[in-house]
Amino acid sequence: MQSLPPSLKPDPSCPLGLVLSGGGARGAFQVGVWEVLYTHPKGMQTLPDIISGTSAGALNGSFIAAGLSPEEMLEFWLDISRDPPVVGNDKFFNSLLHTIQKLAILEPLRRVDRRKREFRALFRMLRQHAWYRRGGVLSMFTEFLLTARFDNISQVLKGITSTYLFNTDPVRERLRKAIGGDYIRKTDVKLAINTVDVHSGKVIRLVNAKPTRLHVSSTLNYVEVDRIDVDMILASASIPLLFKPVKVQNMTLWDGGVLVNTPLAPAVALGAERIVPVLVTLLNYPDSTDEKPLPHFGSAIERLVNTFLENAYNVDRKLLLERNELAHHVEDMTVVELFRAIRPQSTELFDAGSYLYFEPDAIQSMYEAGKAAALRWLEGGPLLDRRDIEY
Repeated sequence: MQSLPPSLKPDPSCPLGLVLSGGGARGAFQVGVWEVLYTHPKGMQTLPDIISGTSAGALNGSFIAAGLSPEEMLEFWLDISRDPPVVGNDKFFNSLLHTIQKLAILEPLRRVDRRKREFRALFRMLRQHAWYRRGGVLSMFTEFLLTARFDNISQVLKGITSTYLFNTDPVRERLRKAIGGDYIRKTDVKLAINTVDVHSGKVIRLVNAKPTRLHVSSTLNYVEVDRIDVDMILASASIPLLFKPVKVQNMTLWDGGVLVNTPLAPAVALGAERIVPVLVTLLNYPDSTDEKPLPHFGSAIERLVNTFLENAYNVDRKLLLERNELAHHVEDMTVVELFRAIRPQSTELFDAGSYLYFEPDAIQSMYEAGKAAALRWLEGGPLLDRRDIEY
């Protein structure tokens, strides 16, 4: 008997999970994806049973669980692009300036033998660098700072008495406005918000329902709460060093994308038997088989970030697919259908700067790209992932 093709239709006996990755401003892509999944005849046409999100995915997942329409979700992203709710951290920059001034005052008191070594190093660099050409002086100064005077960098870092560049407290008010209060109102959607504890470095998964599929060793990573509040959502989106970490209960939390950018495990733990992952990273590049050097520094940064995030997802998906192989032989262990990820196709929009490019036209374009990607995905199946597919 031929098995039925995989479906996104509601089925109480087969809970459906939606997994939303982190990605900064690229989160607008997920809004377009959700609009199609929610409204298309081949899509879900209802809320998923389970949502697991990190960073931008935690924001979007919370909005979906709170009952926001795709139009309301898009308006949130456009609103923060028109009027970014972040404030430069004066304490950071004041302490930076104070430390540099202090080092300048102490400079004449440096030991004579150290200064001799540094002058020799500088003389050697003058011979090695075309310092008379554009960029030559900056190149030489950078090398000098990172080799002969690296102790200055260390002292500057120790002298900065704050750990973040921007205060995101104003984002809290935008989130309150979006979800209609301090908490997500009661919902039947099981929701997981993924974060990282600043002090322990451990993954902390904040969930509004009891996980049912856990190893004993995993239970410490899950914190069951009665309601998901704005601080929990904000914590998951607080990019380390860039944004202020957030206090939740007795923990100080950062962006979950540091360790779990595409959080499949909580969806499984909360009972999902079908999972749709939505990523904001690209899989195939037009120049992926080209041996030529990457064209510019931005492309190198984007490729590095993409490789890091893709590798993290690939490890998690393989673990889940291997778990499924085991489930075929273990009684009371359920196979979890993992759909192939919905992801962007075009490299034009999704470059290195797009993670933080909060500009209305760019947000709108990424939203449209999400709709197009979801339509392609639905029209092509949707298809299940398999172990023999290499990413």
